[in-house]
Amino acid sequence: MRFVERPIDRMGDNYELNNILDRYLRAETTEEEESKLQEFFNQNAPNGLEERLSRQIDGWNRVEKTTQRRGRTVMMRWITGVAASLIILFGIAFMSYRHTEQQAERAIVAFSETLNKGLSFIEGCD
Repeated sequence: MRFVERPIDRMGDNYELNNILDRYLRAETTEEEESKLQEFFNQNAPNGLEERLSRQIDGWNRVEKTTQRRGRTVMMRWITGVAASLIILFGIAFMSYRHTEQQAERAIVAFSETLNKGLSFIEGCD
């Protein structure tokens, strides 16, 4: 489907304008058609359009920055939670190890005392 070559000079020719815009959005326009669109919008831009677009873009940037900050905050909370969990886990493991070590030490001491008593008894019998 070939586009009929004629300048876009009136806002009333909406069909042709919409046709070129649709094709532009699908990346099917030629450089000449794109220059016609640019020329049309340069001549027919509404008053204050640049200012309104600038404000809208600034608003989008603020939303994007807020979203990024929230994402970082959520990530930091998650990392902090994981770190705290690991510290608690290692603390429990260390305390358990110390407790087990103390129990083993007490068992060895008790065994040694009993063995010494037994040896003393055997030596006394001789």
